[in-house]
Amino acid sequence: MSPSSFALILTSLVLAQAQEDGVCQDGTVCHKGDADEDHASLISLLQTQIKINTNKAHTETHSVEQHRQESLKLHNKFLLAAKDMDDGSSTKGLLESFRICGQCSNFQRFGEPHDGGYLMCMDGLKKGSATAAFSLGVEHHDKWSEDVVKNLGIPVNQFDCTVDQSDCAGCKFFKKCIVSADGQHPVPGHETEGWSLQEAVSKTSKGTELEQIPDGSLLMKMDIESSEWPIYASEPPEVLKKFGELIVEFHGLQFEQRHPEYLKAMQHILGAGFKVAHLHGNNYEGMTGSEGVTIPRVLEVTFVHGGARPAGCAADQLYEKLDAPNNPGVAELPMAHLP
Repeated sequence: MSPSSFALILTSLVLAQAQEDGVCQDGTVCHKGDADEDHASLISLLQTQIKINTNKAHTETHSVEQHRQESLKLHNKFLLAAKDMDDGSSTKGLLESFRICGQCSNFQRFGEPHDGGYLMCMDGLKKGSATAAFSLGVEHHDKWSEDVVKNLGIPVNQFDCTVDQSDCAGCKFFKKCIVSADGQHPVPGHETEGWSLQEAVSKTSKGTELEQIPDGSLLMKMDIESSEWPIYASEPPEVLKKFGELIVEFHGLQFEQRHPEYLKAMQHILGAGFKVAHLHGNNYEGMTGSEGVTIPRVLEVTFVHGGARPAGCAADQLYEKLDAPNNPGVAELPMAHLP
């Protein structure tokens, strides 16, 4: 029975009893005139309660219907995501591209203890093995650059058009943001302060032609808040091959409408000879995925040139002892599981 129906029945019973007994609201016996006046007050009071209960019932019904519609939308979203996971889909291809296929036996953490720290594969990486490093995305701290200078003894070229300087000794700072080679994705508000990756390599190589720079002789760390996708989707492979190791923080993996672009970017990286050696989820964001396939929305990836894992590609994220939560006050994300 609804609250409004119950209130109506209760009103009828109370009024009938009051008319029969001539009872005032204070419980005493009333004259007919007094009773009529009290009856009117009582009717008004109960009618108000009926209106309140009726409105409440309507609100509760609307709330239930709203939750039902939201659940239906969520259900439909999961159905669409599952449909998009069909063989040959951009989403499935993208997630498969993050499988850990590269071999690395020796990781070392470069950068901050938490956010801003990344695992570098040190297999074959020592002083003299690389000639320069590139750090894309500096903000007001970049311990990764300092650790590269300290451990590898090579200069670091820093790029960030959103800040004016860097305090890194041994680094050369450029107030430039690295943008896509097609020129279609400038940083908003800094449209005249962009270089393509090829321009950055050329302008920091002291006049050396791109063809003369040995493949695999450079290192790069990139954390540029979603601008990474159009860069890798448009940069030619001959530029990417100049780097022997890439550390990239990928953003926005939950945006399925951009997965075709994301897949193209990953295909360019893998096509340049790189393999994924390590994954780590940034716990400042959550997870995304469906049907048992999950991946962090923001994902730190170490790419290497080198041999394949002896046991084959791993579809599950492998946690390393040097990994640490980006946000130390929150637990690490669940491990990624890929198709």
